Amino acid sequence: MPTNPMVVTLDHFNDMRTNFQQHYFLSNCNSSFGGQDIQISWSSFYNAVHNFMTAGGCAANAVALRFVLCYDTNSNALYLRMQICTMTSAGQGTYNLVTSNCAWYVITNGSIATTTVTDLYDQNYLDNFYYCDSGTCSANTVVNLASDTSETVFVRNLVLPWGLEVQKVYTDDGQPNNATICFAAVSPGNSSPAVTYPHSIAVYLRNGNGVALLDNTTYTQPFKNKAADFGTICPPNCNVYILP
Repeated sequence: MPTNPMVVTLDHFNDMRTNFQQHYFLSNCNSSFGGQDIQISWSSFYNAVHNFMTAGGCAANAVALRFVLCYDTNSNALYLRMQICTMTSAGQGTYNLVTSNCAWYVITNGSIATTTVTDLYDQNYLDNFYYCDSGTCSANTVVNLASDTSETVFVRNLVLPWGLEVQKVYTDDGQPNNATICFAAVSPGNSSPAVTYPHSIAVYLRNGNGVALLDNTTYTQPFKNKAADFGTICPPNCNVYILP
């Protein structure tokens, strides 16, 4: 495992994907749903962030990306709602999100588009998904995410920094032509005090041939052939980004 805690190796990525698949279901322990590895062109994603930076005169390291976990009942697929905003240091590796000026997008497989929806949660996701803490899903072991009315247990959204992390995946991978950025549903085990396997995302690239740029080798460039970490999840840490 690389020493940089932001970096996700292939083995760690696969473990977290397995965790997600073993602990998140639709009703009746149904695991047949899409959106578990959302892929869009790097250029379209970069343009959305770059346009925000240009309009606001923002430095790359001051930009934060907040992703809301969403579910489309019509297509039976997970998707993401993304808020691009800024962040300011609060000391000791913590950054407060500044949302007075922000931009909102919807990310589905193959597409990114602006949206007027700005909720920091998605009720369809909460209503339709169930969490199983045990190794076997059954009617007796699942909990509906919407039952968390206190908003303290199940993840609603998460934050990754643009310049400090996501952009580095692209530059450390050598800025591949016609790259695809991918958002995989993962569960980092035992990372949250409220739930053993929180739902999060890992961000990685595919090259122009569709090959995933993921392995276990340690390189001089920390994010080369690696995914970006799973971000700061809310709950328990909301409206902030915390360096791992």
